Amino acid sequence: MKPARIVRLAPGKGFTLVETLIVMVVLGIAAVAIISLQGNIFKGQTDNQAIQVGVQLMQECAEQILATRRASGFAASTSCSAMTLPGYTAPIVTTTVGSSTTITACPSATSNSCKLVSISQGGLTPVTLLLVNY
Repeated sequence: MKPARIVRLAPGKGFTLVETLIVMVVLGIAAVAIISLQGNIFKGQTDNQAIQVGVQLMQECAEQILATRRASGFAASTSCSAMTLPGYTAPIVTTTVGSSTTITACPSATSNSCKLVSISQGGLTPVTLLLVNY
């Protein structure tokens, strides 16, 4: 059995104190950049949640208006004031009643035969419904 060989480094091999400090500074800067990005990710998730909840509230309001119209007829109320969630307001419903002379998309010239219903929530793009009384 051979005795274990001892390997000795030649003088001048290895890292100097200056090299070690430079590496630590570079790693510190990288760590700060990663930590700042992490904060932006959480902020983006919070904003995305607010958008999703707002869109869901507008969609639910539109479905409620359509269901009310099917059940009660064209003259039924178009309101979603009771539709709220903790931390969120009810969608704003704006109704314009008219005919083809006041509402360009209305297919009927009969007076008050169309309702243009716009549902908005915060700064999101509103949902628009055109209800026609045939």
